[in-house]
Amino acid sequence: MKRVNKKLAAGIILLSQTVTGAAFAASITLSGTTIDFTFDDAMLGMFGTANVSGDTLYFTPTDFVSQSSNGAGYVLTNETINVQVTAHEGYSFSDFDFVEKGDYLRQGRGSSVNAAGQVRLFDVADPLVEITSSLVAAPVRQSGASTHNWLAETSADLSAWNTASTINVTIENLLLASTRAPNSLAFVEKKFVGMSFVTTPVPEAETYAMMLAGLGLIGFVVRRRTA
Repeated sequence: MKRVNKKLAAGIILLSQTVTGAAFAASITLSGTTIDFTFDDAMLGMFGTANVSGDTLYFTPTDFVSQSSNGAGYVLTNETINVQVTAHEGYSFSDFDFVEKGDYLRQGRGSSVNAAGQVRLFDVADPLVEITSSLVAAPVRQSGASTHNWLAETSADLSAWNTASTINVTIENLLLASTRAPNSLAFVEKKFVGMSFVTTPVPEAETYAMMLAGLGLIGFVVRRRTA
């Protein structure tokens, strides 16, 4: 009887862990104009809440920050998210654009900041073929009592992937702040992250047939005139 109770208790614990894990790993899909964005809502971390406008997925983080002061050395803040993007029926991918923005503050000798990372895309149907692009913010060298803006962006031509129905996008973001002397401060913050896709309509089979018929008719007329 004790053995049965132990097995039952173990099963209840395992089931509760499974249910609890599922509760914290919710797959969310947000629909754009011609594409859908799907991601694990529990894995967004410092990116914060996801928003969609047209075919753009964007985030406005409030606590994606890295800071160092008084010679504390390097402080790295990083986060990586994964998003699957599916084209609606009748559309194919043609272009991808990515941008992120923030601000920074540097004061004192030996202070430095940087914002970097990587964007990686692959066709879910052919995952070994991928596009990768490094993200490096525009020079973040200004110092003084006021904050300064930084910008990092990249883009990709997806016209060769016009048969892809779902593209996986992985975004790696890094914020780095460093101080090497007393009375110094380095602060860098990410405030906006956005990815946009451009799609093109895919003609239906009937449209192709009409185009071919039209071309055939034009060819027939041309031949009649030159005969």
